[in-house]
Amino acid sequence: MRRRLLGLLVGITVVGLQAFTPTDVAAEGEREALQAAFIRNNDLWLANEEVQKPLTKGEFIRYPNWSSDGKWLTFLRNENRPEVWTYEAATGGMRKIEEGSDTKWDPHSHRLAIMSGRYLSVVSAEKPTDHSQDRIMDNVGEFSWIPDGSGLLVSTAAELMPDGQWSAVELYILKQDASGAWVKQLFYRLPTQSDEWFAVQTSPFKWSPDGRWIAFIAKPTASLSADANTLVLLSTDGKSFLKAGQMLAYTNWFEWAPTSGQLAFIEGTGREATSNKKLTIVDDIASLNKRVITPAGYADNDFTWDRDEAIIVSRRKESNWSSDEEDRTLPILVHANLQSGKQKNITRSLDGYGDYAPSLVNNGMLAWIQAGQGFAEVKYFRDRARRPLTWIPKLTVASDYYGRMNWSEVIDYQ
Repeated sequence: MRRRLLGLLVGITVVGLQAFTPTDVAAEGEREALQAAFIRNNDLWLANEEVQKPLTKGEFIRYPNWSSDGKWLTFLRNENRPEVWTYEAATGGMRKIEEGSDTKWDPHSHRLAIMSGRYLSVVSAEKPTDHSQDRIMDNVGEFSWIPDGSGLLVSTAAELMPDGQWSAVELYILKQDASGAWVKQLFYRLPTQSDEWFAVQTSPFKWSPDGRWIAFIAKPTASLSADANTLVLLSTDGKSFLKAGQMLAYTNWFEWAPTSGQLAFIEGTGREATSNKKLTIVDDIASLNKRVITPAGYADNDFTWDRDEAIIVSRRKESNWSSDEEDRTLPILVHANLQSGKQKNITRSLDGYGDYAPSLVNNGMLAWIQAGQGFAEVKYFRDRARRPLTWIPKLTVASDYYGRMNWSEVIDYQ
């Protein structure tokens, strides 16, 4: 009964919606088609504003991932031995590529970088080949495409040495030469293990809008990484290496502003997402001038930039972690204006349900996930409506680790 009521209770009012009006962005031009790939009952579905249709039946699918132009989609199939599959929107065709745990699209083409074990491969979704011939590097820890699509930045996985110390993590640039062969060049070597520094792997990499800085998380071994990691800022000339703060190892918890060069991240140690998690803005990278946006007594998690001026964040009252869902504090969405300092609630709490993973989609329309009691659905604001609508009901609930839910497992907007 409570699940049915959730679809009917749209009493989450907007407090001060005009303070940020994400729909103003859409009003500036023709609104694009709203589309998402999502997981329902472990199967892959597609949704637009009018229709939702399944693409698989009786499968276990996770991590849908659109190409930048929305013409291709990747996803992982099978729970125990994940396989990388592609879906072509124009034809509806699906194809298995290979076993793998992570995929990333070239931002300017339909090339796909795939991690399989410690091997990195690059394939064309349009013309897949014998994938054993597509491997371009081994002992890979993480990777990201360079923003212009000219190559990849790759980190190695550190190795435990006979003396009990770990080798340094190395960063390489991979590009193709005139013959099409992939060539790697050492870009940077992270510090070796010491009392002040310990890293055996990195997160993916994110470039500042002006291309001068690269942000990433440096991770120690798994048991330590669960509680604390270092957010690193590395200049693209390799001359400046800065430690911005401590945070959890979640890639979507650090993001550059669209154009201003500011960096936002969720600072704080301890694996519980419910406490000591502060939305922090680095206003000047070189000087590491930082300011905390989260009020005392609250914890922030997922967020999205609203242009350069503001951030929309999922915020809850700070509390100790509880394995009992009924004892947890649940988040609402808050709009924080970074220029005026004013913060206003976008949603208000509904008993038993929290608001997660805000995202500005479709030329600025706000969408997010409302979840609780084993149930989840996607909400959004249409045009200038002051009440949210349910867009995607019966979304598979993402995995939960001490209060942080990994919604990228089950949805990707195009």
